[in-house]
Amino acid sequence: MQTQMIEKQNWKLFLGVGLLLVAASVLSGQTVETTETIEKTDSLFVLLSKGGIVMIPLALCSVLAVTIAMERFISLGRKAMIPAPLEDELIEVLESRKKGKIAEAKEICANHRSPLADMYLTGLDHWEHDAGDVEKAMGDTASLRIRKLRRSIRSLRLVGSISPLLGLLGTVIGMIRAFQTVALSSQSINKAELLAEGIYQAMVTTATGLSIAIPTLIVYFYFNNRIDKIAEEYEEKGNSFIFKFFRSRLKLEG
Repeated sequence: MQTQMIEKQNWKLFLGVGLLLVAASVLSGQTVETTETIEKTDSLFVLLSKGGIVMIPLALCSVLAVTIAMERFISLGRKAMIPAPLEDELIEVLESRKKGKIAEAKEICANHRSPLADMYLTGLDHWEHDAGDVEKAMGDTASLRIRKLRRSIRSLRLVGSISPLLGLLGTVIGMIRAFQTVALSSQSINKAELLAEGIYQAMVTTATGLSIAIPTLIVYFYFNNRIDKIAEEYEEKGNSFIFKFFRSRLKLEG
């Protein structure tokens, strides 16, 4: 009886050792396979080059988005939109009692080329008009300049909208080629590998399109929000200008 128990325990021990050896062998095979897979993984440049001809317009979209974003970042900066010396110089001239101050004030606006200067220049051109007419004229000028600013960033929205579509187009073309390659292949064993390789290459364009579109749309909405703040500040400064130099009747012609 005791001998049978010992034999049973030895059998369980041998079985456990055997299972451990099998598991170790499987894990070892997976490790080797994983290592080989990692070694076969394409670099980013090689992967992008396999995206096909659609990668060319996607690259152009990327360059266009970066260029517009850099230019707009400078053009929509506070120094360009709201020049600090402009208001100080205008107030100094308009509050003075010297002759020719209106002409001098117009010259100051001409030297500070910005939407804010254009708005002030419109007010100076209507210096003799009623305050209500001046407010309307300045508001129309400001609205026109703000609309131009919004149009200047529409290209970013276009790039952000078209990039995913181009990526999807590239993926569809790649999938068609992948299935066509598998259908025409005479090797029945490697068809799954051929299909998998074709699909992963086809998905490159979709990933690229999304990688371009997401930051581009973020930048677009950032600039759009920036323009909204500029419009609000122009409205505030326009009202202050009208109240200070028209409603208070500080119109001393030079």
